[in-house]
Amino acid sequence: MKPGYPSDEQFLRRYALDALQGVGNASLGQWIEWTGQYYHVRRRLTAKEQQDIEEAMDIRGTDEATERRKAVECYIPSHMKGWIE
Repeated sequence: MKPGYPSDEQFLRRYALDALQGVGNASLGQWIEWTGQYYHVRRRLTAKEQQDIEEAMDIRGTDEATERRKAVECYIPSHMKGWIE
């Protein structure tokens, strides 16, 4: 954990849920996990979203994940830059 990182459950919950605005459908299934340091939200895609992307895959730890992170780095709050799951 980076010094000064606000590891606050409510703060991180808001960021996680805000990031998913307009994505998926929580009523189809949503899983929330607070690890004490990180806040994860997993949500089922809508039928249209699933059709558009085909089969979902976990890309954590792959080159593709690194490329995607670099592409959105400019949108990440400064206190969260450099954080890698």
